[in-house]
Amino acid sequence: MGKFRTYLLGFILTTNLMLCNGQDGAVNIEEYPFVNYSLNQVEFFRDSLDFYGFYRKLDKLITTGKGKINIVHFGGSHVQADIWTNRMRENFNQFINQKQAARGWVYPFKIGHPKNNNNPANYSFAATGKWEGCRGVSASCNGNLGMNAAQTTTYDSGSTFTVVMTPTGKTEYLFDRVKVFYDIHHQSFEVGLDSPYIAKQVIVNKLGGYTEFIFEQPMTQVTFKCLKTDSLQNIFTLFGLYCDLEAPGINYNAIGANGASIPTYLKCNLLAQQLDAIKPDLIIFSVGINDAFAPDFCQVCYERNYQQWLAIIKKVAPNAAILFTTNTDSYKRGKRGKFYQNITGLEVKSAMRNLSYQYNTGVWDLFSIMGGLGSMEFWTRNGMASKDRVHMSNSGYKLIGDLMFNAFIRKYKDYLKLPIAKIKHD
Repeated sequence: MGKFRTYLLGFILTTNLMLCNGQDGAVNIEEYPFVNYSLNQVEFFRDSLDFYGFYRKLDKLITTGKGKINIVHFGGSHVQADIWTNRMRENFNQFINQKQAARGWVYPFKIGHPKNNNNPANYSFAATGKWEGCRGVSASCNGNLGMNAAQTTTYDSGSTFTVVMTPTGKTEYLFDRVKVFYDIHHQSFEVGLDSPYIAKQVIVNKLGGYTEFIFEQPMTQVTFKCLKTDSLQNIFTLFGLYCDLEAPGINYNAIGANGASIPTYLKCNLLAQQLDAIKPDLIIFSVGINDAFAPDFCQVCYERNYQQWLAIIKKVAPNAAILFTTNTDSYKRGKRGKFYQNITGLEVKSAMRNLSYQYNTGVWDLFSIMGGLGSMEFWTRNGMASKDRVHMSNSGYKLIGDLMFNAFIRKYKDYLKLPIAKIKHD
């Protein structure tokens, strides 16, 4: 197996890596005149030592077939729809020749949320009973909030919720263990499996805020049931599920919330607890587009908010590599529907570069790569962005995912040239 994996790595890096617009990458990208391909790289202003651990784990996975890598990507609507992030996920799966993979973190956007509920295409939820949702972007949403800046609640004992993995592209998503994150307290219903599903092991982790179900074999769907075991129990609040496989591989967790800004995620008091349960190796921050639309945007305030968020992250994932992605270019809508350039994107870019230098992280300058200020107009005209000049089209998000993945692989190839890469894996 080791020799085969070594051969596979060499094959990937010498045969499948294609010349894409003047840069080496893992996927071939169509050429567009408005994209600045020469800037498509992960930048470091001091050193890239924090990324060595991530790339070493990736190399071990490729060359030995051992290990598990967890990537967590935070964002707003660019991430919730999971087109950009799914492109990254699919590219990673193909790069390591992984045809079956775990989907990682999932949230029931369509249960109890009548608006802003666009759900990723690679999984779905269904439920019985009455549920109501609460999103952190709303000032009226109080109480505990999970990593997705949302919660879904039922007061009906016996309510059920079903998660189903949907195959997309070239990857079949499976799980043989699921952590159900919910508000555990003396008034909460317990969670169990609805018939005919049976687990070989059930672990209640009150400190971690979840119950874990471990199954005999990989599955594509399962139904959970709210169980009333005490007269005091009258509520069940769900924060999300972590669907995993015991097998080696890469879990690319997309944590997105429509309309979310950094203050939205700072409201998520359970974020650290839930992130700790995932054990991320790489954390990607793509939060800033909604901050940039605030009429009173303040770059210093924006940086301070990120510093507060990073302080939380560093406590639970001190060794995780961190990457900032600058905003996409965008336009604001003025009177009579006229659009004008959102120059705040330049300030977000400056802030992220400042943070990257301060915390010695990587930064992927999407704003400049897509063409800089005003470039959204070209993306819109060419069908790569929505007419609102804020969101991308499906094709646009996929292009962003391909560009970002190629930037990752270029850095991985740089890592392979270093002495540390020659050290034998365990």
